[in-house]
Amino acid sequence: MSSTIQAGIRVWVPLRNQMAIGMVVRVHGEKPAFDTLSIQKALDTTPILSEELLALSEWVHQFYYCSLGEVVQAALPSGLNFVSKKYVRASSGSRLDDLSESELEIIQALEEEDILLKEAKKRWQTATYKKAFNKLIKNELVRIWEEPEQKLSPKTEKQWFWTLGKDELDTRLQTYISNSRKWAEALRQLVELQLPLSQVRLEKEFGISASSLQRIEKEGLIEPRMVEVSSLDHRYTYAPENIKELNTQQKDAYTQIKEGIDKQAYTNLVLYGVTGSGKTEVYIHAIKHCLQQQKGALILLPEIALTPQTVSRFYEIFGDDIAVLHSRLNDRQRAEAWRRLEDGSCSIAIGARSAVFAPVQNLGIVIMDEEHDNSYKQEDPAPRYHAREVAIMRALHNNAVIVLGSATPSMNALHLVSTKKAKLLELNQRHADATLPNVKLINLTEYRSAMRGPLAIPLYEGVQSALSRNEQIILLQNRRGFSNYLQCNTCGHIPQSPDCSVSLTYHKQKNMLLCHYSGYSRRADTHCENCQSADLSAKGLGSEQVEQQIQDLFPGAKTLRMDRDTTSGKHAHSTIINAFASGEADILIGTQLVAKGLDFPNVTVVGVIDADTELAFPSFQSAERTFQLLSQVAGRAGRSQKKGEVFIQTSLPEALSEVQTHDFKAFARKELSFRKTLYYPPYSRLIGISFKGKSQHSVAEAAKVFAECTLRVLDEGQVLGPSPSTITKLYQHYYWEFTIKLDIEKGAKSIEHLLDTIMDMYKKANPPSSVRINVNVGKIT
Repeated sequence: MSSTIQAGIRVWVPLRNQMAIGMVVRVHGEKPAFDTLSIQKALDTTPILSEELLALSEWVHQFYYCSLGEVVQAALPSGLNFVSKKYVRASSGSRLDDLSESELEIIQALEEEDILLKEAKKRWQTATYKKAFNKLIKNELVRIWEEPEQKLSPKTEKQWFWTLGKDELDTRLQTYISNSRKWAEALRQLVELQLPLSQVRLEKEFGISASSLQRIEKEGLIEPRMVEVSSLDHRYTYAPENIKELNTQQKDAYTQIKEGIDKQAYTNLVLYGVTGSGKTEVYIHAIKHCLQQQKGALILLPEIALTPQTVSRFYEIFGDDIAVLHSRLNDRQRAEAWRRLEDGSCSIAIGARSAVFAPVQNLGIVIMDEEHDNSYKQEDPAPRYHAREVAIMRALHNNAVIVLGSATPSMNALHLVSTKKAKLLELNQRHADATLPNVKLINLTEYRSAMRGPLAIPLYEGVQSALSRNEQIILLQNRRGFSNYLQCNTCGHIPQSPDCSVSLTYHKQKNMLLCHYSGYSRRADTHCENCQSADLSAKGLGSEQVEQQIQDLFPGAKTLRMDRDTTSGKHAHSTIINAFASGEADILIGTQLVAKGLDFPNVTVVGVIDADTELAFPSFQSAERTFQLLSQVAGRAGRSQKKGEVFIQTSLPEALSEVQTHDFKAFARKELSFRKTLYYPPYSRLIGISFKGKSQHSVAEAAKVFAECTLRVLDEGQVLGPSPSTITKLYQHYYWEFTIKLDIEKGAKSIEHLLDTIMDMYKKANPPSSVRINVNVGKIT
């Protein structure tokens, strides 16, 4: 066994009273201080996690204060997991004396074949057989054991091959020239085709029946074989000749990236490019140079399943040298993409957050597009990592270049620049003849009596004008559903989720009340559950209601809606985008999904229905998120030669002045000054501690005990709380929270040591045992 054991392989091991799958992280000759059991089986012949990825996993485990097992589980795609199955079999040499008739029947059945435990329980579920089965197990006449099984096997298809060499085949074919039967005609057709070909293609594309193929096989001319084939869905066009020339600014940025690749030294670059400035083309040229140097590339995109246009552009240039990894692939597709990267058959990985662990060989460049996006932070379950931090560490381990790209860089990225830990590259002009759109702030307090549905008159007229020119419009309302909630006009009651301390969102199309946290749903009330009044009103505005009102205002216009409700299907998002791109709709209405990475040349008007929803959220990052969202959605307008207009409806126009002037630098200076004064990120690192339990009293007590322990090792100015969470009840559990502010320079070992110290003191204080603690290093509020 020892000769096959190496770091990075999975093993089948005894753990307490059961078997489990483990990962070998180190092979050594040191004798542990505890008793050990033997590994039962190696589940891999070669490592599925390289030394580099094991080292990265170790760093994540320390820095984000989670178990190494949780990191490994996050790093591996679900398609590479093993599952175990429990079987039952008759014990060998069992004495069959004194067995009841039902016991004997069970033993005889198990002597013929092993049976899955769950199937055995179904098979012998009547009272008599159940009693007999349990007695056999107790007396060890029937044994239960587990076997690991690989979750997936490779996808195969039936293909047909010639069995003879060319000369012999030509000789044999002469005997069939005059044969007029259907199979002989199919044979003559096969000669013109190049085998091997799959049976599916031969039947569907060439009309050759299965019976004809079987008859030709009988003649000894062809034979079927099961061949492993790709399960990946290639829906993009490959046309590498379509690579675009770079303009002067793009060339300058590319040159500096190229220099970093050529040096083969860790280089951190922040690429600040206004929307439509052509960051993707810079990435493409950089990746092409990286491949020429025999190095691999990793591209991270926020919510990759929601950015098909960007993926399509990369595939157009690099084709099958790309492995795409995202949540909407099935397990087999994820496993295949992982294997293609692992064995070096492709050199480029594109994916969302978890793709930061993709096994790219000889990594030369890491590109993190839209690096400001909050979807790069994993919140639940552990490990609660931020892909930006992990990507930087991965580039550092590989002496690679990392490019953090965005039209609205995060305050963290700008802090890296200001502290000389990264270099700033700028693209401040749109490509070709495109110019930044004209942004108009509409003060809703001045237009209360001048509204057309959800649109103030200026936005209404802008939409009307664009429609008259056969141009397209995008409308953003960053709340889904029909309205925020139903409210009784008699007593004021608002239906609440029974599982969470939030109101239920009203979805009119489905006539449902939904909790967007727990998933609880029920039919919309017709009468108030508190006073039985039938006078109920929908309050607030969701994307579904906006769509309905826009259809009423512009009955001749075709609309599409893009939010979580309309994009739940596998290719729903792509379908909506492709339909809008091809002109099948005039107006695209949606939540923040419409702001991400979309390029529609015919969109000239963008409208934001309510820009204040994000500002109202209780977070020190509210202003940053609002600026980023509005700048991103504004960037969807005027991306070609047609001039764009953006209308932002707000009750706080003074808070959005920099959005109107596209002055990100001015906004960043103001925001960073505010953060520095209050010692908030990027000048500190927040560690969120959450407390969860079914007893509100126990949760509060645990949080207070933890705070007391923390204050014994940290200053009062470094702690916030404890206090009830913003949503105090979720999934029938109560939540409190506590926040620690740490010096941003504190590394993985320092963080691990501090939290270990606090946790040790907390455990000695005998806190309520029913309360669970979650640690979130790099917490985003």
